[in-house]
Amino acid sequence: MKEKNERRLNLQQEKFCQLYATNREFFGNGTQTYIEVYNPEKIGNWYKSAMASSARLLRDVRIIRRINELLESGGMNNEFIDKQLLFLITQHADFSSKIRAIQEYNKLRRRIAEKIEHSGEMNLYSDIPDELKKEIQEFKTWQKNKR
Repeated sequence: MKEKNERRLNLQQEKFCQLYATNREFFGNGTQTYIEVYNPEKIGNWYKSAMASSARLLRDVRIIRRINELLESGGMNNEFIDKQLLFLITQHADFSSKIRAIQEYNKLRRRIAEKIEHSGEMNLYSDIPDELKKEIQEFKTWQKNKR
């Protein structure tokens, strides 16, 4: 149910959503979709402006909600993605795609934890108050001197 204060999409925003979510030529390409719908003047850094404007649109909750509605109504849902991954996993031609599909499936199903790379020394005490850090350091020093 929509809130009373929520504004509706204007015609250009709706067209942006439609092209972005359903048209093969523009599918998932915010910048090209923005250029097609809004037809910006091609002066100065017009392309960078189009990129920024499309990014701004794609941060709008109403736009994202509408794109998701269009994707789901077009069959782009969890069941569809699972079927596509299953197809890639069971195919016998392109093994690199098969491996990536298996990895993605396992990640989506949370069967394998992501490996996190850490650079430098890990600070285990970053969220501890300074007073407690000081006490820990004093304890370590006392323990070291005790030996």
